[in-house]
Amino acid sequence: MLGTIFLALALITGCNQSASNTGLESAAPANESSNPSNEVKAAAEVNDAVKAAEAYKKVEYEIKASEDILSAESVHKRNEAIKPYLTEHFYEKASSTRYTILPLKVADKQKVSLKPVDLQCDLREKKENIILLNYKLNLLFLDQEGKETKRIPIDGILTLFNVDGHWLIQGDTFDVNTFKDFIVEK
Repeated sequence: MLGTIFLALALITGCNQSASNTGLESAAPANESSNPSNEVKAAAEVNDAVKAAEAYKKVEYEIKASEDILSAESVHKRNEAIKPYLTEHFYEKASSTRYTILPLKVADKQKVSLKPVDLQCDLREKKENIILLNYKLNLLFLDQEGKETKRIPIDGILTLFNVDGHWLIQGDTFDVNTFKDFIVEK
């Protein structure tokens, strides 16, 4: 009889504990993304990637007009300024295709300074060491007095790789035709 009472109490106690765990914790799948510390780490990684993207876009598009803007020395300085933000592979590709000097060409052809404003980055996708960000910005064309003459919206997708704890740009996809009107002779 004592054994039956003991088993009944154990069964009732077990059922009560089980019923009290029917909140969100038991409904959530037991995977990494439900772990609060992993979520915090992922959010911090995305935040770091966004900061890297913002710094890169500022360096990429903030151009001061000058007479020798396309000189070999100016192009070299430009490439050296951008290099720390790019993976080695993307830097080689971007500098060999002259992608890095596209904003310089626009500034030279239009005889303006350039300044990025209203930059917004949003997470598109996150994998283990890769983050894709959608971005939007307005590129201001500034005359000699620093007054806005044009405002060009630009949007695209940045691919960032985590290299030794730093988020670096591996790719930048945007509509190149946005710039063609400003650098091609008509």
